[in-house]
Amino acid sequence: MTVKKKNKKTAHRNRYTDSDKDNARRYYLMGLNFNEIGKLINGCPPRTLEKWQAAGKWTELKNTTNIKIRASELHQSGKSYAEIAEILKISRVTVWRYIKRTKDNKKA
Repeated sequence: MTVKKKNKKTAHRNRYTDSDKDNARRYYLMGLNFNEIGKLINGCPPRTLEKWQAAGKWTELKNTTNIKIRASELHQSGKSYAEIAEILKISRVTVWRYIKRTKDNKKA
């Protein structure tokens, strides 16, 4: 009596590099949703991206980035640090720091 062995297909797990994760974070901060990001990152499932988001605290980064950009835009439009602080509901010193970093990044 001969016993036939069934060939079991093992689940293939995708391997993602650190650059894939960095690119996914960058796309998220740009405003893309998980389905759109997944298509750009070699068909990465949205659930994987959600796990990366939770582990990397991307939501906090997104909020901070928007505030920095908004502070810079208000400064360029001629608002004072105190006015910007009042509009964004952050301290005047924080406004100064955000704008200083923006200027330093433009120089580099």
